[in-house]
Formats: sequence, C-alpha cells, structure tokens
Amino acid sequence: MEFKDNLRYLRRSNKMSQDELAEKLGYKSFTTVQKWEDGSAFPRVKTLNKLADIFNVDVDHLLNVNIRGNQVAFPILGEVKAGYDMYADENITGYEYCNNSELSPGEYFYLRVKGDSMINMRIGEGDIVFVRSQNYLNDKDVGVFLLDNDEVTIKMVRFGKNKVTLKAANPAYPDRVFKPDEVKILGRVIHNKVLF
Repeated sequence: MEFKDNLRYLRRSNKMSQDELAEKLGYKSFTTVQKWEDGSAFPRVKTLNKLADIFNVDVDHLLNVNIRGNQVAFPILGEVKAGYDMYADENITGYEYCNNSELSPGEYFYLRVKGDSMINMRIGEGDIVFVRSQNYLNDKDVGVFLLDNDEVTIKMVRFGKNKVTLKAANPAYPDRVFKPDEVKILGRVIHNKVLF
C-alpha cells in the first residue's frame, strides 16, 4: 500500500508543511504526520476521512492508488486452496501496482507462480501473473484453475465435448484432461511480471 507516499506527495504538491497539516487535523505537533509519512504509524479511520477531505481525494484512492502514476494496488496471493477466501490475510503476500488503462470493470489479483510449466510463455517460477477474477474463459485463453485436489494451476485451456484440457507451455509437462465439473475457473491471466 502507498498511503505514506501518497500523503507526502499530496502534502508537498499542496505546498503544505507537516506542521500546517498537523494543525488542520488538530494536532499540537508535526510528529504524528511525520510518523505517517515514514510508515511507522497509521491514522485512524476518522482521521483518514479528514485527510481525504483536506486533499479532495477518495479514501480508497488515498490508500490504494499510486496518485502520482494513476496506478491501483492489487493483492499478491500465495497458495489458494479450496474452501479458503482468496483474499484472506494468510493468502496475501504483498501488493503490486497496475495502470488504470489495463483495467475493465471486475475484480483483479496477482498470483505468484510456482513451477516452470508455462516457461515457453515467459511465465516462470517466482513471477506474478495479473488475473481478472471470472468463472469463464474462451478456448486457448490462459487461466487460473482450481482442481479437485485443491491444486491451483496456470495453464492454457482447450474446451472439447464433455472435457476440459489444460495445456502447459513446456514440453516436459503432458496435457491434463478433466471432466468439466473437476475444474473450477478462478480467472483469466491478463499479464505477467518478473520481479527482481
């Protein structure tokens, strides 16, 4: 999350000192604002609303959007198992940004890649894929699937009569064929990022 950077950016772009902002919020000293900006403290919800009013932004933007670059933060998920809330705290391993221009209406998340089965599509171990959460795909789309054994996998899909074939992008991995009710579609892969 970029709250501390957004706060510093908004304060400076409004030519406001930490003292002046503290005074507007009813604080006697700038130290609380300083702690927010260095990330060692975080304001209460009531104060967040006041900050959003002072700078004329939405609270959601103040917390989740890189205001300088018009980017939105999305959770990076680790392993996702059946019966778990995908956005549960134990599944979120961090946040990554995406430009607004890449978004259409819907829910999105990043998923950390395990394994090398999609390496020929330049999706490798440790990368993160940006996924639009949806329960349908077109033939040959690359998607994220939850299998009956609680395994989450990223593959290209081919639909046939009463079957779903998941194809790897690495010749070392054979196609896997399932009945439609054995595969749950979690979303469509939009892009991949290599994190260094």
